[in-house]
Amino acid sequence: MELVSSSTAEPTLLPPADEATVRRRGGELSALAAQHGISDLRFASPGRLVGRIAEGRDALDTADFEIAARALLGAEVGLFSDRVLSKQNVSPDLIAAQPV
Repeated sequence: MELVSSSTAEPTLLPPADEATVRRRGGELSALAAQHGISDLRFASPGRLVGRIAEGRDALDTADFEIAARALLGAEVGLFSDRVLSKQNVSPDLIAAQPV
């Protein structure tokens, strides 16, 4: 019996974007965010950003930004809407996020 290996591509795992990388590319990252209706971009913790998502924008805009930000930084990026900050049990890093 011959074994055939699978050609299924495994996704490449990127390291989370660290603060130094985000700050070094902050201008580019903020401009990229603006293209997707996102402003007031802030660094929360490795791989986690907070931003204000404009009225009329949605999860697809957020996902498009995350994909473009990963390509720009070569690192994993997740964006959280600043709307979550008013919710109970919000992660402290999101509350303490600092401008990029």
